[in-house]
Amino acid sequence: MTTSCLYHTQGIRGYQYQKTERTGLTEIYHLHSTTHSLRCPCCRSEATTLVKTGKSRDIRGLSIGFKRTIMRVYTRRILCRDCGHSPQEPIDFCAAAYVSYSKWVVKFVLALRRAMSIREVAQFTGLNWESVKNIEKKYLSKKYKTVRLGDVEYLGIDEVYLGKKLGYITVVRDLDTGAVLYIGNGKGGDSLKPFRSRIRRKAKRIKAVAIDMANSYSAWVAEVLPDADIVYDHFHVIKLMNERMDGLRKSTMNKLADEQKKELKGKRFLILRNQENLSPEAAQELKKLRFEFKDLGTASMMKEYLRNIYRMADSCELARTAFMLWCEKAETSGIACLKQMAKTIRKRIEGLVSFWKHHRITSASQEGFNNKIGWLTRQAYGYKDEKYLHLKIYDLPNLQTRKYL
Repeated sequence: MTTSCLYHTQGIRGYQYQKTERTGLTEIYHLHSTTHSLRCPCCRSEATTLVKTGKSRDIRGLSIGFKRTIMRVYTRRILCRDCGHSPQEPIDFCAAAYVSYSKWVVKFVLALRRAMSIREVAQFTGLNWESVKNIEKKYLSKKYKTVRLGDVEYLGIDEVYLGKKLGYITVVRDLDTGAVLYIGNGKGGDSLKPFRSRIRRKAKRIKAVAIDMANSYSAWVAEVLPDADIVYDHFHVIKLMNERMDGLRKSTMNKLADEQKKELKGKRFLILRNQENLSPEAAQELKKLRFEFKDLGTASMMKEYLRNIYRMADSCELARTAFMLWCEKAETSGIACLKQMAKTIRKRIEGLVSFWKHHRITSASQEGFNNKIGWLTRQAYGYKDEKYLHLKIYDLPNLQTRKYL
């Protein structure tokens, strides 16, 4: 090993190589600094003297083949004649003052983390599991210290459940780029309070916000982004309709005798599944159920009618007319769940037709991103460090979740 090799293989400069000590599969390189003078870190005075301490500090370097390397640096102190302090001389190639690995080890660990788990990286490099996590956490903290809103025009807001310990988080994303703009603890408008001042500066630029059918975020959007349109995604509309239909199925079963209940038992997904996805046998069975249970059959047909609005309408005006006709039919049917759905549609009609106004924007990517967050937590069997989890979610759009053989 030479001083030149230290620079080219470990990124070390300003240190003189002395000797190599070998113990098993570890190589220890003895180094000393070649710097002759340093400013005082406390008062920035040049009136200093470098004094040897007789002590050394071991810094982990990049492995060479199967050999792990340690840089044993002989330390000195900086004696300041102006302020009287005597701090230890900093080691330039060390990643931080309180760690025992080099800057190039940090780069190597971050490169490995793209394809390997923390445990695998720790085993491969010989570092502690916590050290590998802290390296990535520090990098992500610096990368996402300030998340720029840029030219964002379409927002997606949704809550994600992370389990009993962490509860709910609210995720705000740019629907055009997929970037995560904000993560808040909890759900509803209260979780977005820290985001309010930042997004208000861009309020005039925001054209629309895609949210679900709940009231949790509607009031917040109306207050903070009064010029932006609320868009209720068609996925959530049909989901709400399915929930109402399932409630009708359960109430219908409760009114039947035990023998008749068998005909509806286990038929939940048959009733809720999209008609075009049914096999010929399942379609025939659904037709039979619609005939035998009139209310359930009417609700099933009305759901398909509602889905066809999204398929066939090509403008806001046509969609509005179709929704109003649907509401009239639902109200005259006398079925409670359809009347409730009609009331909801009338109340949120502007948010529904905004789907066409803004070129059919959808929060489907938001739902897919929620699945990626679930994948992230399952990969780690849960997270104890909440801040680290949030940083990983910010970086999630850059991660590949599929495995290619």
